This record gives sequence, structure tokens and C-alpha cells, in this order.
Amino acid sequence: MKDQLVFFSLMLSILLLKELEPIEGRVFKVTKMDCRTLDPSFAHVKNCNVVHSEHGRAALYIHITMLYKGPIDDIILNLGIYKILKNRRFQFVNETMDFCSFLRQPLQSGFFGFLINPLLKITNINTTCPLQVRSWISLGGNNYQYTYKKQQQDYIFNGFPIDEGTLKEVPLPNGVYMLQLRTSMLKKWRTDIKVYSTRVEKY
Repeated sequence: MKDQLVFFSLMLSILLLKELEPIEGRVFKVTKMDCRTLDPSFAHVKNCNVVHSEHGRAALYIHITMLYKGPIDDIILNLGIYKILKNRRFQFVNETMDFCSFLRQPLQSGFFGFLINPLLKITNINTTCPLQVRSWISLGGNNYQYTYKKQQQDYIFNGFPIDEGTLKEVPLPNGVYMLQLRTSMLKKWRTDIKVYSTRVEKY
């Protein structure tokens, strides 16, 4: 029985290596994106769209309306990258990051380093924690202080580019992939974003 298990494991490894063999493509061609809120009382997705250019490049547009009105200083991101082979999925990456710690010490952290820094350049989210919805009010004269707005706050990611410069250092072979980014706020998973793409040599 033990020998059979060893043989089965060896054959499975050979099959996987055969399907995962070479070439590292230069670009990702995005086919679709799916954005879901896991807690409709906390936030909802207003826009989740992939815009393709005539040259095959793509940009991702995400608009999330936050219904929660207080400060948020507990934000956990989970990144998964899966290779899709027929009806199977094989996970290459499974990383979790404390977003507020990253903002305080913005060092690249594995695959997150390839994503977070470019994302922060195309979003209206403030780069300090806690994330909160604030506005100025007058105390008379020139004195002002912060107070919470009693309204929704929209977080916008305005055209994350998918081109030759995106994830070019990630050593993944050609094939079909799914990138999944989940966000936990205040100890509960709130959003789930999936991007489906194909790693190829050229557009």
C-alpha cells in the first residue's frame, strides 16, 4: 500500500511538471473580473469592469461604496494565485498581509509588493491607518477639527494597468490563471475580487 502511494505521488508530480513546463510569458491577457461583497451591510460594489485597448492591453476599474461609517484600522489582505488546468486549480501563491503594517513600513512583501504599490497610485484611498471618512468643521475663526461624515464613502481604483510592466518579474509559466484578492476588515471578510487572465508571450 505504501509503495502504491509513493508511485501515485511520483506519477502525479510528473504530470504536473509536464503541464507546468516552461515558457515564462511576458504579459497577462485579462479575460474577465468578478467583484463580490461578502457583507452587503458593510459595503457594496458599484463598478467592476475590465477595459481592453485595441492592442490587447487591459485596465481594471473598481468602485466600492463603503456603508460602514467609522474608522477602520484592522485590514487584512489575502492574495491567492491559481493555475487553471482543465477542471482543476493549483494554487501557486497564498499570502496574507496586514495592510496597516504595510503602510507604516512600506517594504515589498513577496507578491504583494508587485501589487500594492501600483494600486496605491491609482486609488483615492488614503495611505495611512485608520481608514476613515472625515471632513473639516469650523469651530469659529480659523480653528478646524476632524469629524466623521454621516454618509457613504466611495473607494475607487481608477484603471489598474495590465501590460508588459505589470507583474513582469513574477516567474509564472504560460497558461490560464486566476488571481484572487480578499479583504478582511474588523475581523470579517468583506470583499472578494477575482481576475482571470492568460500568461502569454505577446498580445
